[in-house]
Order: sequence, then C-alpha cells, then structure tokens
Amino acid sequence: MRRFGAVLLLVMFLEILACNNRKGKNYNKSIDADAVTFVQAANEDALAEIKLSQLALQRTGDTAIISMAKAIVAHHNSAGADIKKLADKYHITLSDQLSTIHQQSLQSLEKMPKGEGFDKAYAQVMVNDHEKAIALFKNAINNTSGDIQDFAEETLPKLEAHFKVANTICTDLK
Repeated sequence: MRRFGAVLLLVMFLEILACNNRKGKNYNKSIDADAVTFVQAANEDALAEIKLSQLALQRTGDTAIISMAKAIVAHHNSAGADIKKLADKYHITLSDQLSTIHQQSLQSLEKMPKGEGFDKAYAQVMVNDHEKAIALFKNAINNTSGDIQDFAEETLPKLEAHFKVANTICTDLK
C-alpha cells in the first residue's frame, strides 16, 4: 500500500511539472536573429523619437506638447542607454542614423511653421511611432533571451503611457 501511495505521489508530481509550459529565460551570451533585429529597431526608434521630440521642444508653446516631449526625451535617453548595454553584451552593431521613414518625418516637421499645425503633426507622428514600437516590444517579450524579455517588459508600460498621452493630445487638438 505504501508503494502505491509513493507511486501515486510521484505521478502527481510529474503531472504538475508537465503542466508548467512557460518558457524559461535564457541569460546566455548568445541571442537569436529576432533579438538582434529587435535591439537595432528599438535603438533606431529611440533615436528618432528623441530627435523628433527635441524639435518639438524648439517649435511649440503648447504645455501638453512640451510635457510629452520632455518625458519622451528623458525616457528614450534612458532606454537608449539600456539598449547600448544590450548591444555591447551581445556584440550587436547599432546605427546612429535614422531610417528613411524617420528622416522623412523629421524633415517634414522641420519644414512646418511653429503653431497648432506643427503640434498636431508632431503628436500624430508620436501616436504612429509609439503604436509601432508597442507592437515591436510586445513581440520581444516572447523572445528566448531573458535580457531581451526583461528590457521589453520594463519598457513597454512607458511606451504605452506615451502613446496614450500622444493620442489624447491628438484628440484635443482636432
């Protein structure tokens, strides 16, 4: 009877272990191609949003835009430092150049006069960029690298907050 009880306990224990299908986090010094692409894309997004927000700080008098732009610059500078640490750890080459799309957004905003038209355009760019960044970071949460997962999980709520603020500003300016 004792053997039966011991076998039953063993079977129950093994079933409990089998139910745990969560991916383990990998903190090794190698990462997959998706993680490399994520780090490079996150870096480029951070650079773009810093430059776009610095331009907004020069061009706007709207207190909501100023507040949002300052928050974005501060957060993306911090995130950029974390991205550089990941890149150094995993030997990923980062570009200091903006993508063609972000260059076009920046050039378009630079040509606009100060005022409500600029404010609307900047806020809309922030909505669009943060929407894409949120999708990028949500995907990265499922990466096999623990470092990538941790960074994405830590950063995502801030990106979502920026998106909400930008979306509210867009709605208010229409």
